[in-house]
Parts: sequence; structure tokens; C-alpha cells
Amino acid sequence: MTPPLGAHVVQDGWGGRELVEDVYRPLAEFYERLDARLKEVPEDVPPAGWAPHVAALQALRSGHVAGDWETLARFLVAPTTLDAGTGGLRLVRAERPDEAVRELVKALATADERALLIAPTPERAAELLLSLEDDPEVFSLKIETHPETAESPSVATQALPPLEDEPGGPDEPAVMPQPSRRPGSSETVEFKPLPATPEPQPQPQPEPEPQPAEGESASAVTRVEPLPALPVTEPAVPEEGPSAPETRIRTAALRPVGQAWRQSWDTETRLLRRGLMWLEQWPRDAAALQAVQDENLRRAEALEAERAALTGAIEESRNAAATAERVAEEAEAEAERLVAVQEEAEAELAGPRAEAERLQAIADESAAEANALTRTADASYARCVQLDERAKTAQAELQAARQAEASLTDELARAQEALPGAAEEAHRLTAADADAAAEGHAAYYRLVSAESALSGVRRKMTLGQRLHVSSPPEELSGLRAEVKARTREADEAAKRAREAKEAAEHAERVRRGLASFVSEGGAKLRAAQEAQERLGTELTWLATERETATAEHREHARAASQAVEKATEDGLRARAAQQAAHAIQERVNAARTSRNEALATSRQARADAEVAARRAAEKVAELERRTAEAAEEMSAREAELETAARTEARSRENVVATCGADPADDPAAVPGHQRRAMARIEQLTGYLNGERTAEGDVLLRTADLVAGTPVGVGLAVGEEAFDTLIVADAGAVTDAEFLIGAVRARRWVLVSASGLSPAEYREYADAPSGRQATSPFGRAEAAAPGLVEER
Repeated sequence: MTPPLGAHVVQDGWGGRELVEDVYRPLAEFYERLDARLKEVPEDVPPAGWAPHVAALQALRSGHVAGDWETLARFLVAPTTLDAGTGGLRLVRAERPDEAVRELVKALATADERALLIAPTPERAAELLLSLEDDPEVFSLKIETHPETAESPSVATQALPPLEDEPGGPDEPAVMPQPSRRPGSSETVEFKPLPATPEPQPQPQPEPEPQPAEGESASAVTRVEPLPALPVTEPAVPEEGPSAPETRIRTAALRPVGQAWRQSWDTETRLLRRGLMWLEQWPRDAAALQAVQDENLRRAEALEAERAALTGAIEESRNAAATAERVAEEAEAEAERLVAVQEEAEAELAGPRAEAERLQAIADESAAEANALTRTADASYARCVQLDERAKTAQAELQAARQAEASLTDELARAQEALPGAAEEAHRLTAADADAAAEGHAAYYRLVSAESALSGVRRKMTLGQRLHVSSPPEELSGLRAEVKARTREADEAAKRAREAKEAAEHAERVRRGLASFVSEGGAKLRAAQEAQERLGTELTWLATERETATAEHREHARAASQAVEKATEDGLRARAAQQAAHAIQERVNAARTSRNEALATSRQARADAEVAARRAAEKVAELERRTAEAAEEMSAREAELETAARTEARSRENVVATCGADPADDPAAVPGHQRRAMARIEQLTGYLNGERTAEGDVLLRTADLVAGTPVGVGLAVGEEAFDTLIVADAGAVTDAEFLIGAVRARRWVLVSASGLSPAEYREYADAPSGRQATSPFGRAEAAAPGLVEER
């Protein structure tokens, strides 16, 4: 909004802090009222509001700005007091403002300075960044506000992938990736907390213009007058105009734009990976050197052990050959002695062998006879056992027949006595069943008659009687009682009929069972008597047959026992003769076996002697050959060891150059540097792929250019200080919007085309000035045209 500048006479040349307070206190109060009114609306995520505007105005009023406060204040409230070319302030009116902004940014980047670019709208900021995104020397950050406005078509830039907002709240700037760039300025601007909103004070009335004293020049007293307004027509602001961005914006986030970030991150990634390759190569080279040293030592020990083993094998083979010659001579002498022993034993064997064969023939005949008699005795014993078993079975069957006869006799008598009574009872119950059935039928017919009478009366009833409106017929209650009584009688008669029928059927079954038992019992009794006669005859025959079989078994058993005793004696004599002959045969076999073993031992010993002598000669030749080969191998290994040592020394020098420490002296230096490098590579890869976020403060301090709207700057930049503020389309930027960036910069450059003015929003309808909003650039251009550069 245009500050309400009034005529104010001062003594220090331009007005000083009193003029700044007089001009911007009402404007700060106006923004505080807007912000307080916005916060009264209940919302889940409150919008940005005008807190950044109030903070910027308060910083100007208190003098806490990054640049020269007096230059900034005089430009805002007394631009006519500034001279063209004032240090720290430039006003540029350009026909091609985009080109002018680009040249300013390039010049600042070349001078290694950081710039803050403010544009009236996000689309305008994107257009300006679009012209710089292909420059590899300018590291640009775009301040994205959410939700995005739709006041003009958006401009797409070749930016890095969008980053999600951090869950820190709508007023907390998002954290962005950290670039590998030179460190920026560490200076910060201190923003003091806003004091409580003061009560509105009456505006001071203009005082009479003082006249200069005698002898005093006219320039000694400065007269401050209202700045002339731009010659623009004041259009009527509709009640329902567009809303200010401060009422729509919830959050702001920093987003890297352009190829400079990618190239920087990619270059750093390649350098880190190259360093990791050296760090990974040195352990392999060191391990290879150690392996060569260990292998040389192992091979030297193995070759020495092999030479000692060959020398021992030569001596062992020579001793084995001499021992085998002695064994062969001893075995041949033993074989000659055993020949005589074998011939003597063979001559002694002839007589005992013939006697053993004769006695064995006699023993075989006796054994055959004993076997035949034993089988006959076993057969007779089996006959006796069979007769005994049959006698036991016949005796049991006879006892069972006697018990059956006694039982049948008793039961048959009782059945014959009970049969007439059962027949009479069955006849009586059959008649009772017929009577009960007749009574049931009669009761049923009486029930049907009573129901028919009741139905007839009901048919004659009127509609009122049926609906229980009028009294029913007198005979209706009697008929109902009669129907109930007849129903009860019919049920009882039916029950008695069923009981009578069941009793009659049971009596008939009892009668038939008794009659059947009486008719069949006689036949069973006769069968039991006949079985007793037959079994008694069979038991008599079995007793006689058992005595005969017992006598035969005793005779056969005595003969078999005598034959077995004789066969046993003959077998013992034959076995004794065979044992005597076998002992002599064993002596013959032992002598033969021993002689054959002695001859085999002699042959094997002479063969072993030849093999041992031949092996000794081969080991001598092998020892000479392996000695020459070992000398050549150790010479080659010494050369390989020297090569590995030179390679390890070169790798160690590269490791020392990479991590600044000798890995042999500081073993933890290499793993620590590897972990840090891998973490940084993973971080940079995430930045390039848009998968990771980093510290936004570091990213903000290393950027050459930060561009966005005043609202976005207030939300995302915080207290970061910049070398230069560039205001694009400055004619469309109000005082408070300009101050949001101005208090954070040490120098200010305002670039604008002709005919621009701030946008009008319905929230500003109650502005204290009551006039259309103008910009600091427009007021300075109108009041002091000499400050504006033409391009």
C-alpha cells in the first residue's frame, strides 16, 4: 500500500527515524489488522497471512536491516534526497526486463555474490528462472508456494523433481537437498519480535513551513512533502475482487532449478567414487602383497620339507632292499625243512584214515535203524493221544445230552400245563378288543352328530352374532359343551381300543409260542436220548482201543531206545577214529601251508628288494630335479614379491592423498572415509533422482540465486542474508512486499518496465491511504527521475 506521506519539517536533512516511524507505523498497524482478521477464520491449515509484511516493516522501523538503513529509508520516504549512483541502490527501467535481470544475476554470480530475486507472481518468477536454468555457473533455487495460484498461465522449468513438504507445519520452510558448492555468506539479519499493536494515534497535523533565518541559506531546512502519485486512473475496486496471495498460500518450499546443481552433484559423485576405488584397491594390493609373502614362505617351507622327505625316502628304500634280501634267504631255508615234516605226516595218516572210514559205515547203519524204530514209536504214541482226545470229547457230549434231556422234560411239562390258559386268555382279550373298537366307533359317531348340530346353529347366526356384537343363540353354549364332552369320550374310547388291541396281540403271541414249543419239544427230547445211547457205545469202544494202542506204544518205544543206544556207541567210536585221522591230516596241511607261505615270502621279499632298489634310484633322480626346479621357482617368486611391493606402495600413496592418513598407521581412517563417502554418494544420488531431501539451510546458503514471490520469501528464506536484492517488475511491488526482501539484502536493484502498478485485492479495500496502491519504484521514478537508469 502507498504510505500516507504528509508534510513534515525536519532539521536533519531528510526526516530520519521519526519520519520513517510516522510513515510506516500506520501501514504496519494496517497489516497487523489484516493478519489478525485472517487468523479469526477457523481452518485446519492456516494461510501464510501478513506476518512477513509486519516483520519487514518492524525491521525497517527498528533499523535491523542487512544493508545501509539510511539509504533504504531515504529511498522509501524521501527519494528526492538521494543522488544518482548512490551506493547500494539501483533503479533500472528496461524495455527488456528479463534480459536486464539475467545480466544482473550473471554479474553477481561472476563476482561470487548471492542474489535474492523477488517477482510479483510465481509465474513471473518461473519465467525469469527459465532464462537462467541452462547456465551451468548459476545455482538457482525456486521458492514454490502451495497451493499454487492460478492467476496466470504457469511456466514450466527444467527443474529437479519436486520435493514433498516436510511435516513441520505450514509456517516452517521445507528442507531441500544440500549441494556441494562453495560456502556462502554466514551473516544473518536479526528480526526482533513485534511489539504489541499500539493503539491508533492521531495523525499529526501539518505544521507551517518554517522560514530560514537571516544569513542562513534556503538549503539548511528541508521540507518533506507528499510524493507525487503516478498518473494512473483509479478504477473502482469491486466488492468481490480477487483475494490476496497471503490468504491462499499455506506453505513454501525451496526447489533447485537448472543444470548447475545436477552437474555439481554429478561431479562430486564421480570424484567420491574415484576415491572409493583407490580406497578399495589398496586393501586388495596390501592383501596381494601379504599373500605373495605368505605364499613365498609357505613354498620355501614346502620345498625344504619335500627335499627332506625325498632324502628320507631314499634312505628308507635302501634299508628296505637289504631287509628284503635277508627275509628271502630265511624263508627258503624254512621251506626245505617243512618238506620233510610233510612227508612224515602223510605216511602216518594212511592207517587211522581207513579205520575211521570202517567205523563210520557201521555207525551210519545203526543210526538208520534207530531212526526207523523211533518213527514207529512216535506213530503209536500219536494214536494213543488221538484216542484220549476223542474219549474226552465224547464224554463232554454225553454230559451235554443228559443236561438237555432233563431241561426239555421239565420245560415241556410246564408248557403243556400253561397252553390251555394262554388260549383262553387270548380268546377273552380278542373279544374285549372287538367291544372296545365298537365303543370307539360309537363315540366317534356321537361326536360327529354333536359337531353337525353345532355347525348348523353357527350357520344360522347373524353377522352381528358372529362379530360378537349381539348375544349368541341360547343353545350355542350347550352345544359347545356337548361337543367338548363328546370329543373327550371319543378320545378315551380310542385309547381303550388301542390298549385292548395291544393286549390281545400279546396274548396271541404267547399262545402261539407255547403251542410251537409243545409241538417241537418231543422231537428234541428223543434226539437227546438217542445221542446218549450212541455216545455210551462209542466210549466203551474207545476204552478198549486205548489199551491196545498203549501196549503197542510201549513195545515200539523199548526197541527204539535200544537202537538209539547202539547207534550212539557206534557213532562215538567212529568220531574218535575220525578225530585221530583229522589231527594227523591237520599236521600235513600245516606243513604244506607253512612251506607254501615260506616260498611265497621268499618270492615277495626278493620282489620287494628289487622294487626298493629301483625306488631308491628314482628318488635320487627326483631329488636332483626338484632341487633345480625349487631354485628357479624361488627366483621367480622374489621378482613377483618386488612387483607386489611396488604396487602396494603406489596404492598407499593414493590412499594417503584421498583420506589424508596412512592406512598402515591409522587403520580406522579408510573405513571412516569410506562410510562418509558412501553416505554422501547415496545422498547425492537421492538428490539427482529426486528421492531424498537435505538440509535446506545449507542449500539456501550455497545458492547463487533464490527467486520467488514476497510471500514465498517470507515463509522459506527465514533470516538468511543476501548480497543483493533484485526486484523484477518493481512497479508492481508494494512497500511491504519490497521490504520483505530489502531487509535481508545489503544492496538493492529494482528493475521494471513502464506502466506497471501493484495488483488490487479485496482485502486492501480499507487501506488507510484511501488511494490506489503504488510501488516504491513508481514513487521514486515520479519524484526523482534522475535515480532511474534507462536500458
